[in-house]
Amino acid sequence: MTPGPHPAPRLSQAVLSIGALAAAIGCGSSSSPAAALPADGGVHGGGSSGSGVAPGDDSDGAVGPPTDAGSGAVVEGGVLPGDAAPLSACVPAIPEVAWTSPYASWSRGVPTDPSFFPIGVWLQGSWHATELAGLGINIYIGNNSGTDSMAASDLATIKAQGMYAIVGQDSVGIANIDDPTIIGWWMDPDEPDNAQPASGGGYGPPVSPSTLVTRYHAYQAKDMTRPIWLGLGMGVAYDGWEGRGSNAPAESSYPAASDIVSFDIYPYNNCGGDTNEQVTCGQFWLNASGVDRLHQWSTRHQAVWTDIETTVINANTTTGPTPAETASEVWLSLIHEANGIVYFLDTWNPSFQEDGIFKSSTMVTAVTALDKQIKALAPVLNSATLPGVVTVASSNPMAPIDTMVKANGTSLYVFSAISRTGTATGSYAIAGLTGKGSATVVGENRTIDVVGGKFTDMFAANAVHIYKLDLAAVTCN
Repeated sequence: MTPGPHPAPRLSQAVLSIGALAAAIGCGSSSSPAAALPADGGVHGGGSSGSGVAPGDDSDGAVGPPTDAGSGAVVEGGVLPGDAAPLSACVPAIPEVAWTSPYASWSRGVPTDPSFFPIGVWLQGSWHATELAGLGINIYIGNNSGTDSMAASDLATIKAQGMYAIVGQDSVGIANIDDPTIIGWWMDPDEPDNAQPASGGGYGPPVSPSTLVTRYHAYQAKDMTRPIWLGLGMGVAYDGWEGRGSNAPAESSYPAASDIVSFDIYPYNNCGGDTNEQVTCGQFWLNASGVDRLHQWSTRHQAVWTDIETTVINANTTTGPTPAETASEVWLSLIHEANGIVYFLDTWNPSFQEDGIFKSSTMVTAVTALDKQIKALAPVLNSATLPGVVTVASSNPMAPIDTMVKANGTSLYVFSAISRTGTATGSYAIAGLTGKGSATVVGENRTIDVVGGKFTDMFAANAVHIYKLDLAAVTCN
């Protein structure tokens, strides 16, 4: 199945300063060794005593739209726009960096409302719409005339649940071209970068990138109002993947055939795969690493998504993710600036069930809470990243902590996740902050004292923590 520092999509460079800093934090990718993919540089530090973000939805996760987003203005001298109270002299100014939705180019594409963040599901029937809406899904992906087709009645069913669809541009899709429930076209076939089944049996080479670019232009000719979504395989993040066959084209040449490019890799399911797949067993950071690569390869600043595992996929195995492991794959991908998430819900264990996630009430509860938290934080996620504002050092050099910083009004948000196997304590420093404050750990019903711009926290295995610091509440010494 196909699912989705890096140039922020259509990020306009404004004048940036935060105290003595330049502005805009990138996604840190980890720097530890022993990965199937070479480590990239990134921001490190942090930790927490919990097992990760409890994806509960306490009120501290809810935010409003970004203050004066897109103005490019910088709050200088502790003065805020409008009627807001002035900041103390001991806190840094909050830069406001212009940001535009990566979907702004299409009149009938993915919603550009800052409160909407794409949470997709791969190839599910419309008859699952009610349960999927309850899970937090807002986009169906991959439906086509051959599999789980989306006829007009099916589109009406998912629309009634507040969901959209990215479907094949085939006879069924084109017949409903005027339906606004369709917000994108799925590029056929799935995982074209893998070796393709041959007509006489066995496998032939992957689909040529040039063939897909030609198909991309053909799709555009039929509809320029919606983006084209391309789903790639695990070769995006795993160079040694044997499923690409021999003499396969470079993965970096595939994003040219897309407006939204996605990929899938399932590290915990790969623990039960063949010897080649087992190389990536438990390497939960590979989704984020693949997101990094797709951003780097996307010369038109395409949106980047990734697919996330939720079930034991294959028959005759017991390997699959726990809720904490699924959450870590999601949040690391978002910290690396994934623009959307796609869940793979199927299982063939012991027999095929399309909505296989519902076999596990524990996973359903966890993913529902996780998606609720993502939706609550959507206005923050849909804003510019601020690099250089926060630094973090991990106590465990083999388990760095990847960090992304954003702002909403007077609140600073620090998204952090441990990015390799292990545990760590992280030490954070906020540049330019010399006073005292308190950071709320979103979804965990706890706070951490921030003194002189510094705080520490502990990270258990797969832990994720999101810190919210209201700079208006900081007091000077």
